[in-house]
Amino acid sequence: MSASVANVEAAAPSSRLQPFQCHICGSRFTRHENLKRHAGVHSRSGGEASLPCDYCQTTFSRRDLRFRHMKRKHPEQLERRAASGRAEDRTVGVMGITLTSQEIQSSSAVPLENPFDLQPQHSLTDVELEMSNWVGEMGFPQAQSQLENSDGQLNVSHIIHPPTSIPTRSEEAPYDFTRGLIQQPPPSGSRHSNSFAQDTVGYDQSISLEPSSFDTTHQVDSQTHPNSQPVFSPVASSTSGSPASYLPDGLSSKDVLYLRDDWFPSPSQSAKGYHLYFSHVSQFVPFLHRPTFDATETAHHLGLSMLCLAYQHGEDPDCGEEAGSGARLSQRCFHRARVLAASEEERAADLAHTITLVQAYWLLQVYVMMYLCGSNSAYGHKMHSRMISLTRFGGLTQCIPVESTTTENLDDLWREFIKAESHKRTLLAVHQIDALWYQLFSIPRSLSHLEIKHDLPCREECWTAVSPALWAHRQLAARQSTPLVPYSEAVRVFLSPDPDIDSLPDFDLYGAINIAQFLLSSAREVSGWSTMTGRLSLERFEPLQSSLIALERLIRPQAETAKSTHAASCEATWEMAMLELLVWSPSHTSGIVGSSVDAFLTQSTYLATSYQPMHEAPTKKALQPHIDWFLRNLDTTPTFDSEPPWLILYAYKAFLIAWQLLREGFPGAMQVVSVRDGDAHGAVAWARKTFQCKHRLQLSKLISSCLDMLDGAG
Repeated sequence: MSASVANVEAAAPSSRLQPFQCHICGSRFTRHENLKRHAGVHSRSGGEASLPCDYCQTTFSRRDLRFRHMKRKHPEQLERRAASGRAEDRTVGVMGITLTSQEIQSSSAVPLENPFDLQPQHSLTDVELEMSNWVGEMGFPQAQSQLENSDGQLNVSHIIHPPTSIPTRSEEAPYDFTRGLIQQPPPSGSRHSNSFAQDTVGYDQSISLEPSSFDTTHQVDSQTHPNSQPVFSPVASSTSGSPASYLPDGLSSKDVLYLRDDWFPSPSQSAKGYHLYFSHVSQFVPFLHRPTFDATETAHHLGLSMLCLAYQHGEDPDCGEEAGSGARLSQRCFHRARVLAASEEERAADLAHTITLVQAYWLLQVYVMMYLCGSNSAYGHKMHSRMISLTRFGGLTQCIPVESTTTENLDDLWREFIKAESHKRTLLAVHQIDALWYQLFSIPRSLSHLEIKHDLPCREECWTAVSPALWAHRQLAARQSTPLVPYSEAVRVFLSPDPDIDSLPDFDLYGAINIAQFLLSSAREVSGWSTMTGRLSLERFEPLQSSLIALERLIRPQAETAKSTHAASCEATWEMAMLELLVWSPSHTSGIVGSSVDAFLTQSTYLATSYQPMHEAPTKKALQPHIDWFLRNLDTTPTFDSEPPWLILYAYKAFLIAWQLLREGFPGAMQVVSVRDGDAHGAVAWARKTFQCKHRLQLSKLISSCLDMLDGAG
C-alpha cells in the first residue's frame, strides 16, 4: 500500500469527512449533490414543503418524490386519471414532476435547481435523481436561455405554449473539461427553411436539453445516402395541443423528426451489419445466440442497436465501402434505435419484450459512451438509468424456470435452454456495465450482486453449439457432479477467508469477468470508505486480495481457458483489479464524478502529472508485474478490434502508472517495452505509436490528445 494512502489515517476532522456545509443551518454533507438537495428545504415556502399524496395521507418535501410514490403505490389511479382525459388532470412531465393544469395556472414559474434536469422521465429512482445532478454539474453545452425568465426560474407556460416566433438555433458551444463551458454568442440571422423544421425547432429549444445532433445527423444522412430522402409518416396531433404530449417518455420535442422517419437499413446493410456484430461485438457481450438468431423476428430497436455498434468495425456497403461511411451509418442507426426503444417502453410488455429493451439500451449506451463520446454521453447516462429500472422492475433479476422440461422434442429443449441462458447473460451484462461506469466515472453502482438470482453462465461450448444434437452431446460430455451455483453464491465463495474454488462447477469465463468486475468495484469502495473515514480498512482489504489471488487460477491462460473468447478480457479485468487494489485512483478518492470518457481521460492525465503518489518500494515491486502485463499486451497485440472498447482505457490507466514510476526513477519501470529508465518523453513517444494502431475510432484520438498533455508535462 502506498504511503500517500496510509497518510489518510492522520486526518479525520468533520470538515474533512463532510466538506460541504450549508450556509443557513450549518449542516454538513459528504457530497455536493446532497448539499444541493438539502438547500431546497430552505428555498421552499412552508406550504410547498409538505406536499400530500392525492390518494393517501403520505406527504413529501419534493414534487419528484411525490410523483415517484404515486407511480409505485398508486399506478391504477394514475392510469385512470390519464384515461379520463379531463382538462384539469392533464400533466406535464418535468424532471419527473407532475404539474396539473391548475398548478400551472396558479404559478407561471417553477424554481428549478438544475436546468439540465428538465427531461421527461418514465421512472425516476434515487439513482436517476443523483445522476441528473451529476450530469448537470458537469455543465454540458446546452442552451437554456429559452427555459428561464429573468429571475432564473423555469417558465412552464413557455413549455406549454411555445413561442410563435422561431428562435435561432445556436451552434453547440465548445467544452473544455478542465475549465467547463466556454460561452460563445449565438450566431444571428440563421433560420431553418424547411417548414417542418420551423414547426419543431422552437420546441427543441424550449423543452429539450439533451445533446443535440438535430442538424448534423441529417446532413450526415444525405452524405451517406445522397439519392434518398427521409420518409415521414404523419403523427396524430395531440388533443391537448401540447407539442410534446404525444411524445414517449424520455424523448424531447426535437425527436419528433426521428419519430416521423420510418427509415430502416437496407437488406445489404443489415446482412453485413449482423455479420460484423457476431464477428466483433458479440465476442465481449454474448447475450444474443448466433445459431438461433433470426433477423426477421428481431425487434427493430434491437436490430438497429446491434448495427450501430457493428458498423464501428466496417463500412457501409451501400456507399461502396467509402471510408467513414460506417461511422455515419452507426450514428443514424443510433438515433433511430433510441427513439424506437423509448416508444416501445410505452406499451405493456412481457418479459421477452423487456429483455430486448434492456439489450438495446446496453448496446446503445456502450456506443454513445465509447464511440460518440463528448456531450453525447448524457444520452448514455440516461439510458443506463432506464436500463437499470427496466431490469429491476421488469423481472430480469429473477430466475424463470424452463417451461418445456417435459417435452420430448430436442429442438424445443434447446431453444428453451438458449432463451433462459440469454436472459441470464443479459442480466450479467447489465451488472458488468454498471460496475464499469463506477470504475470509470465514480458513479455508485445501481445493481447489487445480491439481486441477481441466476446461476453462473453455462460452459461456452454449450452456448455456442450450432444444433440441438451438438448441444445435447456437449451437455452430456460436460455433465458434472455439481450443478451450477447462483452468481451471488459464487461471489460469497470467493470472498470467504479460504476460497475453495474447486467446489465450483466449470462455467463460462464470462461469469468470471463479472466476478472480477465485482471485486474491482469492491476495491474502489474500500478506497472511498478509507478516504472518507480517514482509516484503512484492512478487514476489507485482505478478503479482496485473497479473492483476487484465488480468481487468478481461473483466468490465467491454460489449456482450456486460452481457447475462451473471453480470456483476454477476463485477464485484463483481473490485472486492473490488482492495480486498483494496490494504488487507489486519485480521481475516485478525490470525489471526482466524471460525465464522459473524454473527462475520464483528461482528468486521469492531469492527475498523473500533478499528483505525487510517493509509492513505497514494496508497492512498486507489487505493481510491476501487472503494469508489465498491460505494456506487453499493448506492444504485441495488433489491435483490440474484437475486445471490449474499455480495455484500451484500462491499458491507458496502467501506462499512466508506469509513466509515474518512470519519472520517480524506479528502475525497469518500462523495461519490458524497451523504454530506458528516466526517459519520460521516450515513454510518451512509445505510447503514441502504440495506441494509434489499437483503434481507428474516437478513443485513440482522445488518448492521443491526452498524450500531448503528458508530453508537455514530462
